[in-house]
Amino acid sequence: MSSPQLQFHLLNAFVVDSNPHSGNQAAVVLFSDPSDHRAEDEKWMTSVARDFGFSETAYLVPLALDEKGDKGEWGLRWFTPEVEVTLCGHATLASSKVLFSLNPALQLITFQTRFSGTLTARRVGQEEVEISLPTLSNEVISKFGSTTSNDDETRALEGAFGLDRGGVVGVEEIDFSGNRCLIVQLSQGVDVEKIRVDIKALVAITGCAVITQVDNSKSIETGELHINSRVFGPALGVDEDPVTGSSHAHLTGYYLLSQATAQAYIPKELLAKVSSPKELTVIGHQRSSRGGLLKCQLDAEDQGKVKIVGNAFEFGRGTLNL
Repeated sequence: MSSPQLQFHLLNAFVVDSNPHSGNQAAVVLFSDPSDHRAEDEKWMTSVARDFGFSETAYLVPLALDEKGDKGEWGLRWFTPEVEVTLCGHATLASSKVLFSLNPALQLITFQTRFSGTLTARRVGQEEVEISLPTLSNEVISKFGSTTSNDDETRALEGAFGLDRGGVVGVEEIDFSGNRCLIVQLSQGVDVEKIRVDIKALVAITGCAVITQVDNSKSIETGELHINSRVFGPALGVDEDPVTGSSHAHLTGYYLLSQATAQAYIPKELLAKVSSPKELTVIGHQRSSRGGLLKCQLDAEDQGKVKIVGNAFEFGRGTLNL
């Protein structure tokens, strides 16, 4: 007996303003039956993600929907064309957008994930969606600023990103999906959008890197922390990720929860406007060729989580015959 066809949706997530061709592409595959064997077949899910060829493909399994239809629960997993990852923000936003569009009464979604616990999504206004993602642990954050910089690695990173000496002003190490990942702080004089990375040189240093830079003038002007970033994950099968929700959840903790990085990189004029960096809103501008926009705040009730608001545009849908 052949397996039933599965519905899929194609979306651009974290689009910039009204440009539907910006943001990060994701495929969202919906299972109608939780007992479908393909929902547990990691080889099959990886192969389908490779066929789509996007940085992430999300798989949704229905678990519960209340009688009113305004609250629902789904299982959620994320796959690159190479591996399953522990967290993906843009595919979570895309999944939320699909479920909200298919269920008009739905207001709150609970996602049960394999590696990142329980996540939630809520409608915000007519178009935007707020998702909740975990940030860095206190253990990781406590180490920021406490280790001596490795000058050789810093020089190597500047070479991989084509930067002059002094282009990299700070490096911190985190883990992402079992891979060593570096948060690389860039100087104010670097044009993040124009960087041309040497992937082979980067892989010799690390398989995952997030480059980030505070836009001082815009931050002081608006009273919000504006950051420019790009994300590279060759170890995950994605040389450059166009827009990355999980990295912005991490960067929010990096800037707002670490006293060392807050004091080092957030403009003093901006810090003077708040009693604590934790009160700041982070506006993320991912400066990839597609571009992305994310609004991030620490969850007041659980500062281990970050609330990220963004929009997604569905550009296609269909059925899988696999």
